[in-house]
Amino acid sequence: MIMDFDARANILSTEISDDWAPQIRDQWRQNIDNLHQELAAEFGQRDFASKLQNFRELGAKPFSVLAYHNIFLDQARSAFVMGAYYPALVAACTLGERILNHLVIKLRDDFKSSPHYKNVYRKDSFDNWPKMIDALADWKVLLPDVVRNFAKLNARRNESVHFRHGLDRETRAPALEAIQLLGAIIQQQFTALGGSSWFIAGTPGMSFLRRDVETLPFVRLVFIPNSYLVSSRHQMHLTSNGLLVTDEVHESARDLTDAQFALGEV
Repeated sequence: MIMDFDARANILSTEISDDWAPQIRDQWRQNIDNLHQELAAEFGQRDFASKLQNFRELGAKPFSVLAYHNIFLDQARSAFVMGAYYPALVAACTLGERILNHLVIKLRDDFKSSPHYKNVYRKDSFDNWPKMIDALADWKVLLPDVVRNFAKLNARRNESVHFRHGLDRETRAPALEAIQLLGAIIQQQFTALGGSSWFIAGTPGMSFLRRDVETLPFVRLVFIPNSYLVSSRHQMHLTSNGLLVTDEVHESARDLTDAQFALGEV
């Protein structure tokens, strides 16, 4: 329930079709014009065409629970929009390393019997990505696609932090790739909306954690603190003060399976 996202780039990428009703086309044009003004106020008018293109190419910021990355991801994306490509590149790579560090440090005590524990139990920070990735993968913390994307981001990190002549000539493309890799990692590992293996299938609109994952160390660390416990009778209401969740939970309520919950049984 407690999440972060920015889907404004999707609005900019929407093509207004001649098949749409005139009032719909006019409304979309007005929405895009309003967004242009909003972004100009946020990033400045100077060289605004380039900033707008950068913002569009970044794509939407992923729907993510509030965890170890939201504020710093915003800063990396803003640097890219402003044309500060090398700072954006280094920020994305460094943030990837910070996420790995945070997960290892917060979760290592749950895996004291693991052969990886002897390599990670003393330090307060780590710069060896393969060791961290291998440990988190073996602990079933990182999803398989996330493991692959972290390996790609590590390659970008090594190319950007250590001296390479090519960066003197071109930093925009590697910065864009690094931020998009990081966004994919966050979308896959920390997503707040559907598609993840953590969630019950067949519950459109919102994501509900499967019962068998509630005790997993990663889920307990990241998702549970950002979630509400609800029954299948719960309702959500959009109010002037935000989203209000109401529920009718009775002590005699049946103990439902995930499938029964998805079907709305009571």
